[in-house]
Amino acid sequence: MSLTYLNSHQRLLKMVEEIEDYAIVLLDEYGNIENWNKGAQKIKGYTAAEIIGKNFSIFYTEADLAENLPTKLINEAARNEKVTNEGWRIRKDGTRFWGSVLITAIHNDGEVIGFTKIIRDMTAIKETEDALRKSEDRYHKMVSEVVDYAIVLLDADGNIENWNKGAERIKGYLPAEIIGKNFRLFYTPEDRKNRVPDQIISTARYQGRAQQDGWRVRKDGTLFWGSVTITALYDDEGIVTGFSKVTRDLTEKRKSEKAHEEHMLDLSRRNSELEQFTYIASHDLQEPLRTISSFNELLKEQYYEQLDDDGRMFTDMIEQSADRMRNLIHGLLDYTRIGTRKSLTEVNCNTVVQDIEKDLYKLISETNTTIISHPLPILQGLKMELIQLFQNLISNAIKYRKKNLAPVIEIRAEEHREHWQFSLSDNGIGMDQRYIHKIFMIFQRLHNRDEYKGNGIGLANCKKIAELHKGDIWVHSVLGEGSTFYFTIAKHIDHL
Repeated sequence: MSLTYLNSHQRLLKMVEEIEDYAIVLLDEYGNIENWNKGAQKIKGYTAAEIIGKNFSIFYTEADLAENLPTKLINEAARNEKVTNEGWRIRKDGTRFWGSVLITAIHNDGEVIGFTKIIRDMTAIKETEDALRKSEDRYHKMVSEVVDYAIVLLDADGNIENWNKGAERIKGYLPAEIIGKNFRLFYTPEDRKNRVPDQIISTARYQGRAQQDGWRVRKDGTLFWGSVTITALYDDEGIVTGFSKVTRDLTEKRKSEKAHEEHMLDLSRRNSELEQFTYIASHDLQEPLRTISSFNELLKEQYYEQLDDDGRMFTDMIEQSADRMRNLIHGLLDYTRIGTRKSLTEVNCNTVVQDIEKDLYKLISETNTTIISHPLPILQGLKMELIQLFQNLISNAIKYRKKNLAPVIEIRAEEHREHWQFSLSDNGIGMDQRYIHKIFMIFQRLHNRDEYKGNGIGLANCKKIAELHKGDIWVHSVLGEGSTFYFTIAKHIDHL
């Protein structure tokens, strides 16, 4: 074995040992941990002495263990050469991080002898990469068999010394075609002209690590969006002897994100135009409505006694229709205003329910309604909209009560990982399950106006408010036995 090969191989081992931004773990065929790098210690909190020999399932949540996920992952990797997975993982101190995991089977004479496990901490950083370490031979197998990441070893001047299958797949060069050439070859002419490769390697040299995303060039001249991390490798005296360069092809992800951004911008623009149109149209509708009401009132004042029974009935019908139209317009305006107040505040849901009970005191007293409210959370949200959500559901529960039976309304909240789930149960008339899908649609009603007043907008407002808070709303109901409305509110809302 030549001295050049040994030096290159030693630097390859150093590369894996020194990487701190990726957890790189070597597993035996049963998932037991055989080796542990600095990145694994940094991300997961265990020292090598604390974790080597234990099974990698220690990092998984109780829910994942109940599903036997760790075993399923290594079995799939053994069958299909590799497996990827994202989910919550557990650090030594019990805190969680969102890990993007790639498990690759390691082969010897066609048999699986272990696995490489590369973990990317998606909670704090955008890109991660991997490699494992145990013996020279198994390190070499690990790096060479990983195909989803281009893992490249550079010398101190940026010349390529090692080339794995991932680099071959992503960039198109065979090892014989690329080893010995400089990594600047992968940059666009404009980037080379602007000395981008020199800047990133200089940053890695003096800061220890550099990370950069941008368009890179394949062998065939096509471009791909690469996320690159370059880590400096040091000798025992602290002198930079080379660099590890990890590249991930994020072209499809970038295209998808860009398409999603454009779609969301278009959707936002359309929603804004629709809300503006609805607001203007609703205002414009009120002017002729006021005219109709005014003339109908004059007609009743001046000619009511001269009208026969049919004429009086017609004027009464005009007045009732005008009132319904006015209520519909006001409801439509309320619907378009939801979410226009963008300021998130701390909302105590217990106080919200107490205030609603005071506001509806007369209705509650007249109907002998009992409201049982269990402890509710304090959360971030739009206060007025959340008040409207609770009040609409409570009012509906009272409105759709059984005859000769006092309404009983019970409100609960259940905490989940990402959201709060609320439930509001009543002992009212209930609904036929066949028609439940209609109730959250604007202007949709299940009952005749003569039986129950309303304009069919209240529950549509509730749906819009829940969705505005990154949640959902649904109902379970049994005709004649009552209904339970459920809605969720996200714990963390970055933007509205």
